[in-house]
Amino acid sequence: MKQIAWIYRLKVSILFAILFCIIPLIAGGDIVKVKLKEIGVQPQAINNETQEALGGFEEEDTADSDIGGFEENTGDMGTNTDEKDPSDYGLSGEIKQQVAYLTSSKNSNRKDFSSLRKTFFLDYEYKFSNDLKLKINERYFYDWVYDISHIYFTPEEKYFLYSEAELFDAYLEGSVSNSLDFKIGRQVVVWGRSDTIRITDVLNPIDNRQPGMVDIKDLRLPTVMVKLDYYVGNWRITPIVLLEQRFTKDPPYGSTFYPANFPFPNAKEYNKPTYALSVGREFHGWDMNLYATHIYNDTKFIQDPFSQDAVVIHDKINMFGAAFNILKGSWLIKSEIAYFDALRYMMAPDTNLNRLDTLIGIEYNGIANTMISFDASLRHFMRYDMRLERQYIIAENKRIDLIPTYQNTYQYAFRMNSDFINDTLHANYLITLFGKKGNEGGFQRLWATYDIDDHFKIDVGVLDFIGGDILFDHFKQERIVFGNIIYNFNI
Repeated sequence: MKQIAWIYRLKVSILFAILFCIIPLIAGGDIVKVKLKEIGVQPQAINNETQEALGGFEEEDTADSDIGGFEENTGDMGTNTDEKDPSDYGLSGEIKQQVAYLTSSKNSNRKDFSSLRKTFFLDYEYKFSNDLKLKINERYFYDWVYDISHIYFTPEEKYFLYSEAELFDAYLEGSVSNSLDFKIGRQVVVWGRSDTIRITDVLNPIDNRQPGMVDIKDLRLPTVMVKLDYYVGNWRITPIVLLEQRFTKDPPYGSTFYPANFPFPNAKEYNKPTYALSVGREFHGWDMNLYATHIYNDTKFIQDPFSQDAVVIHDKINMFGAAFNILKGSWLIKSEIAYFDALRYMMAPDTNLNRLDTLIGIEYNGIANTMISFDASLRHFMRYDMRLERQYIIAENKRIDLIPTYQNTYQYAFRMNSDFINDTLHANYLITLFGKKGNEGGFQRLWATYDIDDHFKIDVGVLDFIGGDILFDHFKQERIVFGNIIYNFNI
């Protein structure tokens, strides 16, 4: 039955992919070509515009154009402050009402509304006369499902998911000279090229309390940093000091996506600064970045798990990596590689392990208003300890299930986005699978967003988990239908 269910879900996934491929070819492509001819633009211009939109690959080999191509993906919750009209600065915000319903769950008591979260987001930007820019934004959410539901919620779940106010971006940026920029404060710095699999993107943790519901780019948590950008010819050198040590927010004990039947012990806090360095350059048709960092490992483990002194810790690790983009016509080839050392795990705390993570991805933009991408990655322990494969232990006559960490971890991600009806309807599909043959679980998400006008938009979707290993078998019966009503405003 397990194999039949997996094959069924795979067929559904393939059907989604085929539908996404056919619909833009039949509808969007022809409609766009007709409209382009009506306004006197040849379809070939689409590719040129696509290349410009990708940025950083201009033919002109001038220092200015190359440096301009280094536009950094800041991952700001608000809009990018670069190239904005003075009138765009000021106060803006967003109000969002989320509705999520568990249509299927292994826990029959959980088949109910899983989230009725209302979110307020305020963003303030100010540009001084000397071109200094200030940006501050804050988010507050309140989930009233915890007021009306008859389900029992653990204190940990209510503490972390009931309500929260959090300062996001809060930084000051400017230029000291023509060759030196700075950015100080809470911010997001995105390393790497992939939008779906994190290889070198290690500087900011993510909010993973609702896994699979939102893209990585909307999950990153800003961290207090001091970042400098020093330009030497066509190169950009970026030293970074991380003054705040934050870690990924995982689902709390007792919530739908918490995999264990016991709570984690308290986590140790860290205050010492850590360091990172990026060196990058763009060339004709391709770009590259080299990375090095000495940071706290975002992956946690329990030290002395069976003692009263058990504590969650994060070790300091080193990461050396690189990322590349190569643009060829409508094709974008992405690649990342990262070497990690000094890795420790709960089942082998006396051994330092090292791991090599690699990624290769392709992105196709040759179909009008459509983007298709596929990423594949392999995480390979060069030094490995077989104790990491243990699936359970016996402690005090109790069996405690573990999630094994294998020497090789394969992950694949396929994504397709298409825009319709004059770019007001956006349809999206994402599937992520683990295992060499994609048979060790994952999830798929299908969703669409409709822009009602300049202020209102709605999105609806479904999130489905696929079993295959111990972790995803725990979630495979969970299926969530969700929707959001979003209102944006400027003051």
